[in-house]
Amino acid sequence: MNWTALAQASPLWSDEHGSNSLWVKIVIATLLGFALIFGFMKAPTRARRPIVAIFTFVAGAFWVLVYLFPQPVTRSDNDVPSGLLDGVSFFLSDAVVVVGGFSNILTAFILGLGVYSLARIHIRKFIKRQKDWVFSGFLLLSMVSMAGVGYWKFVESTRPDAVAGDLNTTAKVLQDYMFDGLLQQMEAVMFSLIAFFILSAAYRAFRVRSIEATILLASAVIIMLSLMGGAVFLWDGRIDAMTGQNPDAFLNNFKLSEVAGWLRNNVERPGLRAIDFGIGLGALAMGLRLWLSLERTGMSN
Repeated sequence: MNWTALAQASPLWSDEHGSNSLWVKIVIATLLGFALIFGFMKAPTRARRPIVAIFTFVAGAFWVLVYLFPQPVTRSDNDVPSGLLDGVSFFLSDAVVVVGGFSNILTAFILGLGVYSLARIHIRKFIKRQKDWVFSGFLLLSMVSMAGVGYWKFVESTRPDAVAGDLNTTAKVLQDYMFDGLLQQMEAVMFSLIAFFILSAAYRAFRVRSIEATILLASAVIIMLSLMGGAVFLWDGRIDAMTGQNPDAFLNNFKLSEVAGWLRNNVERPGLRAIDFGIGLGALAMGLRLWLSLERTGMSN
C-alpha cells in the first residue's frame, strides 16, 4: 500500500489555503485532539498504563524497523514489490512521511500542553499575589509579547504586497530587538555569571591530596596557561632563546604549546571518546527502557 499516495489523495485537508472550511476543520481537529488528551488524562491508572505501553512500543518498533530494515536504493513511482521483503521495505519507506506527520502533530500538542501548564501555574500565582508573583507577571508578558510579535511577522510576510527579504518591517525589527537585543544578551549574562560559580567550584574541588589529584591539577594548569597568549609567549620564547630557535632541539618538546597539544591529543580526546561511548550506552539502555515501558514513573497518579 502506497501510504504517501493515500495521504496526498485524501480530500480531508485539500481545501483552499485560508478558506473558512479549512479553518473549521483545523478547529474541530484541535478540539478533538485536546478532548482525547484530557480524556486520557482522566482515565484510571490501570487503563492508562497498557495504552501508553502499546502506543510506545508500536511507535518505537516502527522507527527501529525503518533504521534496521533494508531500504530501496533506486525506486520509481511505478515500481511494484516483487516479494515479501520488498513489500515491507516499500511499506516502511511510504509510511515514514505519514508517521512523521503524526509525530509533528503530537509534538505540537505536547508543546501546547507545556505552554498551558506553564501559563496556568503562573497566572494563578500572579492573580493570588503569591511569592515572586512579579516574576510570573514578567514571564507571562514576555510569552505573550514574543508570540504576538512572531505571529505579526508571519501575517506581514504572507501579505500579497510583502517584499521578499524586506528587513525594515515593524514586526521584523521588534522581533530582532526582543530576540537578538534582549533574550540572547540576557543569556550571555547568565552564562557569564555561571562561569564564576564553575570557577569557584573548580577551585574548591582542586585539592592536592593524592597522586591522581596532583596530575589532574597539573594538567589543568598547563591547559589553562596554554590558552593565555602572554604565558605562551614568555615560556616558548624562553625555550627558543635556550635552543637558539633550533627546530630539532630536544627542549622544543617542553614548549607550553607542545605539552598542551600532547595532553589534548593523547589524554583529553581519548577520555572524551570514552565518556561519549559511555553516554551512548547509557542513552541506548534508557531508550530500551522507555521503549519497553520499564520506566513507569510517568504513568503514576
